[in-house]
Amino acid sequence: MDTEPKHADTRGLLRDILILQLKLLIEAARDLALSPLTLAAGLLDLALAKHQEPRYFRQVARFGQRSDEWIDLWAPGRPGQVSQPGSVDSLLASVEQVVSDPQSGARKARVLKRWAERQLSRARRRIEQQPPV
Repeated sequence: MDTEPKHADTRGLLRDILILQLKLLIEAARDLALSPLTLAAGLLDLALAKHQEPRYFRQVARFGQRSDEWIDLWAPGRPGQVSQPGSVDSLLASVEQVVSDPQSGARKARVLKRWAERQLSRARRRIEQQPPV
């Protein structure tokens, strides 16, 4: 009786459970941040409704939609799907590779650090490019 395939299936399931829990945590943090932001943006749009078209609420809603696509919470339920570059799945796959392979781990950690720094600088540029209120 061969127990190796059963063990591999168990490891895959445990990995998927862990990834789903991490994604739930990320999504919960995002929801906690977006809840007051959407209220503030909606109230600001209401206050400025006589002077301009509503835009702040829609910007926050678009950000929420993009972040939902980035997180892709239910991807572990679709086995065999290739993760999109820059998504949480690809980031977690890179982290998993760093942890499981100590020889390439240091190099991958530097690549992940540079990626995170680029993402932060892009976000800062987007914020700076938005017109002042």
